[in-house]
Amino acid sequence: MTTIRPATPVPPAHPPRLLAPLPPPPPSTSTPEELLAGADRLLGTATTSTTGVWPRAVALLLRHALEETLRRYWQTRKPQLAHCPPHAQALCLESYADPDTARRWSATWACLSRACHYHGYELAPTQAELCAWRDDVERVIEALVPRVR
Repeated sequence: MTTIRPATPVPPAHPPRLLAPLPPPPPSTSTPEELLAGADRLLGTATTSTTGVWPRAVALLLRHALEETLRRYWQTRKPQLAHCPPHAQALCLESYADPDTARRWSATWACLSRACHYHGYELAPTQAELCAWRDDVERVIEALVPRVR
């Protein structure tokens, strides 16, 4: 009878990743209003030659404006929350701000986040969708920024 010895384990190609919490995003040097103005400039210069590029750029600017608005709101209202991920900040928003504003922030952020990611099987957002989201972002900024100043 022949004895077969177990093979020696093969070391992994990459060292195991240690799951560490992500550091908070650095503070933006742009205000939410400046980011909104940048999105407006792109919305006003859409051409057929930029099809596929500008919609996602607008979505990124709008989403960044939402996140920056929320970060600045928490910086003045409850600074400990300003260093948390945006999702955690959004969950707490309904307890501190108007519930409609909190829901609008979450719904708009979800739509913009989906629009920021490219999927070959999905169409890019239309200009009408982007304009509607832009108006929602402006309403959120107006609702949260006066409390900051």
